Amino acid sequence: MKITAPAKINLGLRLLRRRPDGFHELETFLHTLDWGDDLDLEVAEEIGLQVEAAPDAPRPEFIAHIPPDERNLAWKAAVAVLQEIDAPGVRIRLTKRIPPGAGLGGGSSDAAAVIAAVPALYGVDLPRDRAVVLAASLGADVPFFLDGGCSLAEGIGQNLTTVKPSAGTPVVLLFPPVMVSTPQAYDAANYGLTRSGRYRDYLQFAEGGVLAGALNELTNDLEQAVVSANPEIAEHLSALEQTGPFYFSMTGSGSAVYGLYGDRDLAEAACRRLTAEGAKAVLTRLA
Repeated sequence: MKITAPAKINLGLRLLRRRPDGFHELETFLHTLDWGDDLDLEVAEEIGLQVEAAPDAPRPEFIAHIPPDERNLAWKAAVAVLQEIDAPGVRIRLTKRIPPGAGLGGGSSDAAAVIAAVPALYGVDLPRDRAVVLAASLGADVPFFLDGGCSLAEGIGQNLTTVKPSAGTPVVLLFPPVMVSTPQAYDAANYGLTRSGRYRDYLQFAEGGVLAGALNELTNDLEQAVVSANPEIAEHLSALEQTGPFYFSMTGSGSAVYGLYGDRDLAEAACRRLTAEGAKAVLTRLA
């Protein structure tokens, strides 16, 4: 069985407060992309995982750091879902494009893909509520990837409200030569933020998609601290801005940045220009 695990971007990310357990409450719009990893799965007597970089992976040197064992979130997902359906094993070949430390949710998306694919591989109908429970046990972002599209994520990211996706919007991704630690990014950005959430107010625009009124208020509260520690990201954001996107930002805790464009031709020209300037650029679209 072959399945795709899409990347996501964050359209805004606001930190509301730090909880006593150390996690941050936040609000963000998550949106999948028409670009990501490929998984090939086969029935097996035990779990096996092979990880390799796709020929067109923008940062294969980062993918080389991904462990092909029980530390990998796809492996953990396989353990959980095989136990749930009482099946012996699965062999997974994971062809990676999404680099780690980029803020694009690659590991979470791979895990969700495994949860969705393994029961089908065995001809088992896994109830939706059980799939969500398994996904949530692996990480706050994993349940979102079971359906993809666009959602408002609240709490620590686990509370999801579906929003009409702005599918087809052209996107250019840039990949600076740095990997960012998510826990370190959140720790650095913890400035005692106590603002009340407002992103839920944008749901009135749901019929027109998240881009139909929210962009003027969207910011990434992690960006300042992460960019200060990684000036390469600031350089990539500046390069993006000069190509004419109607919105640009760092995604999640970085290091990847993206621009949204009004039409495909403008996005293609931006991607060509950035590539010619030496950037690792990928042209895709919201999905």
